[in-house]
Amino acid sequence: MKRLELPGFSFRVTPDSTIGGCPIEALDIPPRASHPDGSPRYDLLNFRLRTKLDCSHFQSGQKVLVDRIFSSL
Repeated sequence: MKRLELPGFSFRVTPDSTIGGCPIEALDIPPRASHPDGSPRYDLLNFRLRTKLDCSHFQSGQKVLVDRIFSSL
């Protein structure tokens, strides 16, 4: 499981988490993205689809719903 923390909110990707209905797994490497001031973005989560064939269900820039995550306030 991978945990992402935002001010006042945190969530974890679980073994049942999906994106667009396809199973995902969290990657334990930080995303390569930064804020305009150059500071790292910790509000992003690196993940990959568990099944490479699921890639055909998505297009670049598409917005999808992450489902079955554990959240806490």
